[in-house]
Amino acid sequence: MDALEAILNRRSVRVFKEEKIEKCDIETILKAGLSGPSACNRRPVELLVIEDKETISSILPGRLESKPLLSAPLLIVVAVDTSKAIRRAPLYWAADASASTENMLIAATSLGLGSLWLGVWPQEDKTESVKIALSLPESIVPFSLIAIGKKGDEGEPMWKKDRVDEKIHWEKW
Repeated sequence: MDALEAILNRRSVRVFKEEKIEKCDIETILKAGLSGPSACNRRPVELLVIEDKETISSILPGRLESKPLLSAPLLIVVAVDTSKAIRRAPLYWAADASASTENMLIAATSLGLGSLWLGVWPQEDKTESVKIALSLPESIVPFSLIAIGKKGDEGEPMWKKDRVDEKIHWEKW
């Protein structure tokens, strides 16, 4: 699948099959995540790979939006080392983490896998919950969680013709 096809066919999948993901596919997804742009090339993004079901279920326990995590065989935590933040623009790391997250979603799609982006930062309760559950060091901030697996459902298309027509403006608003 080429890049444009993967972008246009990406879906938010909320039901996954219990099949384990091949290590070579995981490594490809991780490489994609670390290949994104980075403000001033600071490279603050860190990735935590979780396959253990108990660890996955300990993250954001009892929250409705975390339910898809329970069926996913793979969870990637996109985190940021804030000690690498740019002094004059300390929150640029959020753009770096967003690019990393999106790259991994597209990579998963290109491999025929489903994925779901669950936001963590900037919600303090979620950020703190993930930090505690995973024993993250003080300078590490969890940004997003990516559930990945073989699709148990197809999800909804991320773009539709009518939505595109409503969202694109030419020359003037």
